[in-house]
Amino acid sequence: MKRFLLAVAAALLVSSTALGQDMPLSQILIDGERWKKVENPGARPEPSPAERIAYSPDRSTMFVALPISAAFLQAAPKQADGGYGPFASYAPLRTRRGERRIAVTGLAVDKDGRIYAATEIGVQVFDPTGRLCGVLTLAAPGKPEFMVFEKDQLTVWIGETKYARKLRTEGVK
Repeated sequence: MKRFLLAVAAALLVSSTALGQDMPLSQILIDGERWKKVENPGARPEPSPAERIAYSPDRSTMFVALPISAAFLQAAPKQADGGYGPFASYAPLRTRRGERRIAVTGLAVDKDGRIYAATEIGVQVFDPTGRLCGVLTLAAPGKPEFMVFEKDQLTVWIGETKYARKLRTEGVK
């Protein structure tokens, strides 16, 4: 019986769900690093619905943010036929006090499976299990219009200005 319990405990410890728990923002933030305005950023990308879709590092799960979310990101597992579904509410988004909905303008996933959702209150970061790790305050007032990882930098466009923040992780390749 003892061996069985040890085997179950070991399996849980190496499972992606167990590894995804307890991922505070402090694991990815670098002391002294802040959002920085990017000089000569090039043309601002045009927003598209594809920016509200992201995949887990192993592509076993698709994450989707509806244009005006009912306060949850949606997730769906990959099916045997290669498609994804069914979708279910997954990560609860933080909203402004008294509101039930929030616009998500971009989604990204890092190599460790954290999910980043760009919203008007900041970049909301979730662990792979869908728990909120914290919110990165935006670099400037306004609504983020485009968000993407560029190696170890999370970049966000607010209006015509691009901001980047170096993190201790990288986006999914």
